[in-house]
Amino acid sequence: MTTKVKAAAYRLIGGSKTVYSADYEEKISIFNNFKKQIEKLIGLVATLVTDNLATELKQKISKDTVDSGMNKYEKVGQALYKYSSEIENDSFAVVLKRAKEVFDNAGQKHREFRKNMLEKVQNPMKEWIETNAKHVTKELKSINNKRDELDCAINKLRKKPDDLEIQAVKDRAENVFQVELKKTDKLLDDEIMESQSLISSAMITLMEVIEDYNKSMKEIFKDFNRAVEYDKNKRNLMIVLFVLIGSEDLG
Repeated sequence: MTTKVKAAAYRLIGGSKTVYSADYEEKISIFNNFKKQIEKLIGLVATLVTDNLATELKQKISKDTVDSGMNKYEKVGQALYKYSSEIENDSFAVVLKRAKEVFDNAGQKHREFRKNMLEKVQNPMKEWIETNAKHVTKELKSINNKRDELDCAINKLRKKPDDLEIQAVKDRAENVFQVELKKTDKLLDDEIMESQSLISSAMITLMEVIEDYNKSMKEIFKDFNRAVEYDKNKRNLMIVLFVLIGSEDLG
């Protein structure tokens, strides 16, 4: 019978159960709440950088590399190039090729956006979850095991209060528990502060990356307007673009 099972059995019949302080329990709750917030932010970033289901599958297959698959802007650029080489109207073909360059630039910016979101926003949070948070979880489990060992020793001593050997076992278990509890309590303090700082930093960086992306994309598509003449060619080009957006060329 394991120590955990023994401790549970003792408690069922009214045996000792060492109770954590309300302050310690609250710290565990706060830590878990921050952990959940960070996990949600990681999911948010994944959503923001995923173009569609097909791209998401490619990312998973390629182990989430930044350069996996074409993004939506690059697909438009590719389609524009394809149609520019097929039409007979040279002036229209020139307009399409100019527009392709604009979408290529947008595609590159989108790649930079995705890279920045993953490297600057998501990766630090993932690293914290995979290292710091796992370490805290391990320590919380360890201190619970130490509590079980202490409670088992206390209950054994109750049955044989004059047994010096059992008394020594209980004293050692209590000392180990107190040392581990103090260490875990400090660890919780440190990681709560670290998680707060991480969330704050991630949100600031997230907003900066999005702001830079939106600003750059506006500038890029100003070039799109300059690249297309205000005549029949532009109207025809826009029709082609709308057709392409709904076609299989964009996946």
